[in-house]
Amino acid sequence: MTEEKNGLTHGSANSEMAPQEDGTKVPLTDEAGVKFSSNNPPNGDAKINIASGPTFSGLTKEELMKYADDPFWVRLRWILFMLFWAGWLAMLVMAIVIIIQTPRCTPKENLEWVQESAILRYDINHPMDIDGKDGETPEDLLMMAKDLGVETVYIEDLISKYNFEHINKIYDSADALAVLKAAKHAHLHIVTDFVESPVYANNTWRQNPNMSDFFNPPGSENFDFFNKGLLDQLIELFSTTWSDRGVLGYMANIGEKTPKNATDFISSRLKDVNGAVVSGMVDVNYKINDFTPEVYREFLENHIGNKSDIWSYFQFNPKLAESTLNPSKAKLVTMTLFLVPGTPVLVGIEKDYFMAEKKFIKSLSQFREKESVQIGNMNFVNTTSEEVMAFARMPVKKGTPGCAVAVNFHSRNSTEVDFSNIKGVPEKGDVHIKVTNGIFASGEIESMDLSKVVLQPLEGLVVLFVPDL
Repeated sequence: MTEEKNGLTHGSANSEMAPQEDGTKVPLTDEAGVKFSSNNPPNGDAKINIASGPTFSGLTKEELMKYADDPFWVRLRWILFMLFWAGWLAMLVMAIVIIIQTPRCTPKENLEWVQESAILRYDINHPMDIDGKDGETPEDLLMMAKDLGVETVYIEDLISKYNFEHINKIYDSADALAVLKAAKHAHLHIVTDFVESPVYANNTWRQNPNMSDFFNPPGSENFDFFNKGLLDQLIELFSTTWSDRGVLGYMANIGEKTPKNATDFISSRLKDVNGAVVSGMVDVNYKINDFTPEVYREFLENHIGNKSDIWSYFQFNPKLAESTLNPSKAKLVTMTLFLVPGTPVLVGIEKDYFMAEKKFIKSLSQFREKESVQIGNMNFVNTTSEEVMAFARMPVKKGTPGCAVAVNFHSRNSTEVDFSNIKGVPEKGDVHIKVTNGIFASGEIESMDLSKVVLQPLEGLVVLFVPDL
């Protein structure tokens, strides 16, 4: 039975499509790659298979070989081959030329660890109870160093003059070893004095006949620092016995008895244990006993420089300076010693001074870590007043901040300092440290016109800036 609905006849399959609106018929054939099939599908739909058209599979080997010896393609291949290698060689030559002609970056200068941090001199015989726990212990030294921001401790005359492997008898051996052990555990660097010449008569080395040639003349009291055997023996002493105890630095008094080339040689051989022999300790309190800003500037000019072989260790007792100058001026001197080329060595730090000034010293220690203070060039400013000292630390690398330091030692008059004459100093900077009549402040305090830095009486400013280079 068949039914008609909407002009369509349902029933057996027909070879022709139903009539279209335009009256044409579309044959159900395999033309155009379309095939209909139906094997009684469950839903009555027909399955349509669309055959894919012809695909390109590339040339066969036989077809390609026809072009292998074709003159046109042979020439084209050679031209492309030569162009590739010519381009590659051209890029290689250009890269070499760029590397050669590009200005080299200035290698970063590095200070010895003994130069970087301020140094705290510590007296084992007069410890202080800083933490208020268990009396005076080595832990008090560790707290002092941390609160002051220092990483190096100087213990005077630690090596015995009678036996270079022993603790000096001026100290209790157990106390000294306890301090050394605590410092080593806390990664504090310990510095002591280099062995002295002349050598005591009952010193073990002088009494050893096998070491007689260590002295000049043999058997005398003076070390022969041109003797290779002596230098090797000192290197072994410092790199084993004392390095094991945590002592890494040695302060030498360079002169006729102890030539600098000998200490430099020993220092170079101690690099494996991070050791160093240095010199240049100078007593600031003694040098500026008759203090004037002019005398102080002259003192600094004689003991600083922009060369790596000029480096002073400024031994300074701020408490003593307070009594000879006054607390405000002593504080200004302390500030400048932290910011000039050289290393401040703080001595005579008593508990009351420590408690009152630890934040001030730590702020200076932190500012001292800046690269311009570590290795920057030093430029003094010519001021209109003899009571004023000012200088700039200019960085050696582009983009590194510099700093301007200005202090007014006059107790009544204000003044101005102009840093604009120094090449690279910008118009403005930010005050980061300020000391006014002994009162200290730190942080980004205010912006400052560097061509007109106003200083109040007994005031010091440290201004950070980005150079115009």
